[in-house]
Amino acid sequence: MKKLLFLLPLIILASCKNNKALPKPFTRAMLLNQVFSIDAAKDTSLETVHGSLIRITAGSFTVTGNVQIEIKEAFTPAEMLAAGLTTESNGKPLRSAGMIYINATSDGKVAGLVKPLKVSVPNNYYDPEMKLFKGVETDSGTINWVDPVMMDTTPQAADWTKGKAIFKSKCSSCHSIFTNRTGPALMEVEYRGPWRNRKKVHEFIQNPARFMAGESYTQRLKAEYGSMMTGFPDLTEDDTHAILEYIKNETVRPGARESEKALYDSLDRAWKVMNSDSDSANNEPVSLLSENMTPPCKDDTVYLALPKQKQSFFETNLPANATPVSPSTESGILENVEDRDIQFTDTNPTSGMYDFEIKTLGWFNIDAAMEGYLGTSNVKIWAQIQVEFEITMHVYLFCPDKQILSVGYEKQGDKYFFNKINGGAPLFLRDRAILFAFGSKGDKMYYGISEFTIQGEQTIQVKVKETTEEEIRSALLSKQMNGIDLGIEKKEQKIIKNHCPDSDEVKKDTALELSPK
Repeated sequence: MKKLLFLLPLIILASCKNNKALPKPFTRAMLLNQVFSIDAAKDTSLETVHGSLIRITAGSFTVTGNVQIEIKEAFTPAEMLAAGLTTESNGKPLRSAGMIYINATSDGKVAGLVKPLKVSVPNNYYDPEMKLFKGVETDSGTINWVDPVMMDTTPQAADWTKGKAIFKSKCSSCHSIFTNRTGPALMEVEYRGPWRNRKKVHEFIQNPARFMAGESYTQRLKAEYGSMMTGFPDLTEDDTHAILEYIKNETVRPGARESEKALYDSLDRAWKVMNSDSDSANNEPVSLLSENMTPPCKDDTVYLALPKQKQSFFETNLPANATPVSPSTESGILENVEDRDIQFTDTNPTSGMYDFEIKTLGWFNIDAAMEGYLGTSNVKIWAQIQVEFEITMHVYLFCPDKQILSVGYEKQGDKYFFNKINGGAPLFLRDRAILFAFGSKGDKMYYGISEFTIQGEQTIQVKVKETTEEEIRSALLSKQMNGIDLGIEKKEQKIIKNHCPDSDEVKKDTALELSPK
């Protein structure tokens, strides 16, 4: 059965070196099978449980009449693990932003495509390096991702690209996203003071002096940082919107913080080299990262749980007597027959971060190469499996905060090595990570799990114990194993501004910073 694959987060998996099929319950049957019944003669828009949109033009299939659309999605590391999915392109590791499978049948037979289907995939962030990969099933039952193509430009992507260009030319000399410089760090800027209203942000950017005259918050900023921001009267409201969208995206994009730190570390080193010949103590080299970086009143950083997104959906979440939900096909129907033959116009704009067309059915994956990703280091990790007898294990490496999932197949004695690129794996130092090993011997199943923090080179002990398929399945569904969260509850960093003097008005502002969105 052919398949199609896409996602939200950042994920890598690995290698075709092992031809052994995964034992149960790690099968794609674990994923919720969403079935929609549509009329092939009508334009139809379908929304999946994860919020993906599938747009189907009238006459898209080789058949007429009633067509059943089957969809599976893998949007979290827990879903991918449960489904036995891996992500690599001809042996090279990828990071994924979502997986989706689409199939169509009529009277039990596959209905082929004669027109492309349009797909929109939601995500928490936009990564310009992501491409669409087609899934090809291998002899061992794994999926190899091939033939990458560029995706369509979405409004979110256009805003990010435009905002990045403006930020670099207008803002970066004084501001960064995560670090205080001449001006404050801009991460989560829309949680502060008057900036909850984007119109006020625009007014301030255009004429800081005029705005500051009637706003005590900005007056305190000037006192803290010692200067007033330069105005940019030529920037439009659309420009301001694009800048704020870029900042918001960078705040949650995996690797953005590490990339910024690497940039300013290099600038810091360059500054020291340029000033290294100074003979005067008064002209001692000054670090770019220390100069004007810390305001008199130190900011507080807190981590708040993000609002719950739609949870992982597994097939076994459904009651035994549940029936698929068939959405109405009456909405989004084109009345003009000529237009219907040309394209499908959806009255509801996409809510996705990634848009693309598919011309065949099956699995598709939104992916980008992990090799060379800014902020990563080529680390060496061995998983030492502690078991009293010989057994072939499947070993997975989770990096929850960055949404990375990798598989280790190369065995060295009792250790499994994650040899992805140049004798190591491109990962983020100091990230929380989880090793999960499982296998079977005869009619018995075994697993082990360990949690650790990524370093440059390390060996992690994984103690294996006997289990049952039912226990593993239950753990996957709960996303908890030995108290370790497999589903991953992400947290969001908030910067709480502490102003001097500590007046009642300032206390009120600080309290507002903790208010929910």
